[in-house]
Formats: sequence, C-alpha cells, structure tokens
Amino acid sequence: MSPHPGLPLNEPQKRHITVALATVERHLAELQERLDRRPLDSRLVRHEDPLSADEAEQLLPLIAQAESVLRRIADDLRLEPQVEPGRRTHSAALEIAAIHLHECTAEGGLANYGAVAPATALYLQRELPKLDAAVQCLLQQLSKPLQLRDAQPP
Repeated sequence: MSPHPGLPLNEPQKRHITVALATVERHLAELQERLDRRPLDSRLVRHEDPLSADEAEQLLPLIAQAESVLRRIADDLRLEPQVEPGRRTHSAALEIAAIHLHECTAEGGLANYGAVAPATALYLQRELPKLDAAVQCLLQQLSKPLQLRDAQPP
C-alpha cells in the first residue's frame, strides 16, 4: 500500500519525475564527490574555481538536506530507481568520442574550421588512427564481461 495513496501518477508522469529527480540526485552526488575529493587535472582538463574546505563545510549539510527531501519525494511517489549500466554507459560515451576523432582530420571535417596546414593534416592522419585503435581496443574489452576465476591460488 502506498504511503500516500492520494498521489497517483501514470507511467509517463512517473518516468518524467524519476528522470528529473535522478538528475538532481546525480548532480548532488557529483558535487559531494568534488567536495570530498579534489578533482585531478589531466592533460587536457584543468579544473578552475575550486571549492574550498570552508565552502565544503557549508555545502555538505545543504546537500544532505536536499538528498533527504529528494528521497522522501521518491518514497512518497513510490518511484523505482533507474538502472544505469556502467559498462554500456562508458562504451557509448567512448563510441561517440571515437566518432568525434574522425571529425578531427582534414577529410573528416577539420577543414570546415579553416585551411589545415599540410604538415598538420599529415600528422593527424598518421596519429589519430593510433588513438582510435587504442580506443577500439578498450571498447572491445568493455564489450566482454569479466571472466570470473576461481578464488583458489594457481
């Protein structure tokens, strides 16, 4: 029996609210993760405008409060959690990124942004396939479920 039988939703309404709340929940979790652990810069991503420890002290209770309200709404409306398949999510993201790699060649669309210097065109034509091959290898491995081995030592 529903804790609030007076709050009916049809399936499309339920899906819409679930997606909206899940999006808020995901961003709250990402913010909390960022407050708990500073993100690491990578070669092409530099994080600016960091959140300080003082801000974390103020923000963490507000995140907890928002999460509490969100959980109560989800419970009251009897919303089911979304399933987010990690393997497929990462595979899809890498597939899209690989498509964008092909657009970084002179033939693939880079010339749409202006003339590509011949040396640069040759470099990209030679090096981007290497990156694509590495990504494809990763995608191939992601497509295979991990083979579980006996816990016994060899």
